[in-house]
Amino acid sequence: MFVKKTQRILLFVLLFGTMLMFGMVENIRGVSFPLIRDEFNVPFERQGLMVSILSFAFVVSNIIAGIFLGRFGIKPSAFAGYSVICLGLILVPFMPGFFPITLALFAVFAGFGFLDIGMNALASKVFVTKAALLMNLLHSFYGIGAVISPSVAGFIVRNTEFGWRSVYLFSLPLVLLLIVLAAFARFPRDGREAGAGGTEVSDTTKGVTEHKSFFDALKTPMVWLLALSLGIAVVIETNTPNWGPLYFHDVYGFDPTIEGAAFLSTFFLLFTLGRLLCGPFVEKIGYVRSLLGVSLITLVVFALGFSLGARGIFVLPVLGFLVALFWPTLMAVAIVSFGRDAPIYASAMIAIAGIINTTMQFVVGLINRVIGPAWGYRSSMVYTVLLIFVLLVLYKNLKRRKVEKI
Repeated sequence: MFVKKTQRILLFVLLFGTMLMFGMVENIRGVSFPLIRDEFNVPFERQGLMVSILSFAFVVSNIIAGIFLGRFGIKPSAFAGYSVICLGLILVPFMPGFFPITLALFAVFAGFGFLDIGMNALASKVFVTKAALLMNLLHSFYGIGAVISPSVAGFIVRNTEFGWRSVYLFSLPLVLLLIVLAAFARFPRDGREAGAGGTEVSDTTKGVTEHKSFFDALKTPMVWLLALSLGIAVVIETNTPNWGPLYFHDVYGFDPTIEGAAFLSTFFLLFTLGRLLCGPFVEKIGYVRSLLGVSLITLVVFALGFSLGARGIFVLPVLGFLVALFWPTLMAVAIVSFGRDAPIYASAMIAIAGIINTTMQFVVGLINRVIGPAWGYRSSMVYTVLLIFVLLVLYKNLKRRKVEKI
């Protein structure tokens, strides 16, 4: 019994530690990317291309990781993610030019894609009770990492000889520590062997489901419905940090280093609080019902923020508290809907959602260029209405299937 309890605790430490690392390392870019651009004197369009390449790395690795997960299991998927991130973190500081640095960062973001699939798959096995509460709590650690990362990165840049390059090397020990924890952890194989409320934990080096594969998941209509919900939700979630500061800069002339930075800091602080505090309410109200309520409030906040013009900068950061619930709650829906097949089905959901988000971010940019800089961010209202419609369809389908907690 002591060994089983220790292993459950180890899995929890691994999950929450990985999510914290994810938030910290990914959001180094807020400090490092402008410094990289300045050092190599590259134009904005080349930096935009770098961001697109890194997004492509993440989405493609999601797809590969989903296939890899179905064949080899969660533990090898996690090790693959950690290893590729370590490779990238080692290479980035020693790359001699902008394009080589982009290639090294490609490895880091590909590793993120593997861990995104692997950790959500592991969570679907460990969080067999109170899935929404625990998923929201888990993903709040990404927010914590995102909040503290810019300050830590800035301190390292100011106080080390190698500037932004040092930030990536200083991140390496955290990833290596997670690899050591993963080596000693015994990963669950199916729903009967999970941690939080489960009875036993066993090591997994092979498939996580008996018969299902990534391609089986792609043939399942409910996967596509959940993926569509997740994809639209991610578009709404990422539109504020991606386009909000640009909207207030281009339309109202605000300084991105002052008002824009304060806008983002407030957004991510409320984002983290939303995931920390709202899990119990989601468990009590129901998963999809909570998402519908939050989506309606999100639409109201968007409408109010845009109607206030420049003063909307004081309202729109509230979206952080609301959109924080989208991803972890939809993953909880997948857990209760698919049972022990949830890891492989969730991996397909994440891959499809990533493609939707990448495509729609390009569309938002196109709207800014063709219609005007005021309308890309404002188009979030359209996506929110679409999300409400898709969630209503999802609710109807889950109710017909008599899925609990919806």
